[in-house]
Amino acid sequence: MSRVVVAMSGGVDSTVAAALITEAGHEAIGVTLKLLPGSPTGFGCCGSPEDISDARRVAEKLGIRHYVLDFDSVFEQDVVERFINDYVNQRTPNPCVECNRSVKFGALLKLAEAYDASHVATGHYARLQEVDGRIRMLRAMDEGKDQTYFLHSLTQKELKRILFPLGDMRKPDVRAKARALGLRTADKPESQEICFVPGRDYRSFIRSRVGDSAFQPGDIQDTSGRVLGRHEGLPNYTIGQRKGLGLSGGAPFYVTKLDGKTNTLVVGTADDASSSRFRVGRLSETGPSLPKRSLVRIRHRGDLYPGSLAWVDGEVDVTLDVAANAVTPGQSAVFYDDADVVLGGGTIEEVYT
Repeated sequence: MSRVVVAMSGGVDSTVAAALITEAGHEAIGVTLKLLPGSPTGFGCCGSPEDISDARRVAEKLGIRHYVLDFDSVFEQDVVERFINDYVNQRTPNPCVECNRSVKFGALLKLAEAYDASHVATGHYARLQEVDGRIRMLRAMDEGKDQTYFLHSLTQKELKRILFPLGDMRKPDVRAKARALGLRTADKPESQEICFVPGRDYRSFIRSRVGDSAFQPGDIQDTSGRVLGRHEGLPNYTIGQRKGLGLSGGAPFYVTKLDGKTNTLVVGTADDASSSRFRVGRLSETGPSLPKRSLVRIRHRGDLYPGSLAWVDGEVDVTLDVAANAVTPGQSAVFYDDADVVLGGGTIEEVYT
């Protein structure tokens, strides 16, 4: 029997993960990370009072220990401030990737050491497989719930100490398991929001933190430089955006570029908003080395595009076989082999036109 630290956010996935670890004969220690100070309601995984209560009640039912740990200062610095700075600097961040990279797994693995636990378990949908002494991360059995895109930064050292009990399950089966065990989270709805941004209104959230200075109006131009209108501040927009531009008449326009130097929003056709070449930094590799060819995913649940990879000064230049829509700086590019195996990934730093 091993001792396992289980991340319990208070949702159905993490609570069933805790139950499965217990059923497997391990000693489970439930841990809820409180990431937001004074959060009054539940936004999914930030340790709101409601979520903490649900996690604690499930832990009591399972007969395992449960602790709440305050990580709000780390979360603020590594996730929230980066999120705000990215938008202010014409990038579109992915806070879930950053939270996993900088906060959750780092904190949980340190806790495992403190509790003398061999592994950390979470309710993420991903599979792990040991081959020749290395751990491979594979896409989940339930493709609609697969979360490997958010987990690409995990290294071999980390993967050897992680368990994903739900990787071979489908979401309806997870809920059925929770009902069979009588867990209060069985029918708890999932949050589709950024956990620290109530109501999905990230624009108001950023404005509340940095004021109006980052939202200076400027020109909207087409790709030839013709002025078509005025925008309301570049943080309001992202590459590929079609709605909310305030332009009318003719073919639809899409955001193709956010030019911070001139405070200009550039729009064009759908083809103009697509790209086949971009540069990826902040790289992580789960395999021995990235191959010259792979499948590339540029957004969660997005298509897998075949493409070529070339190392350049510690980063990777990606050339897709066909152009992808809205390749966006700040988002993640994740590399897969021809099957389900995650090879690594990183942050899109620059898009080539």
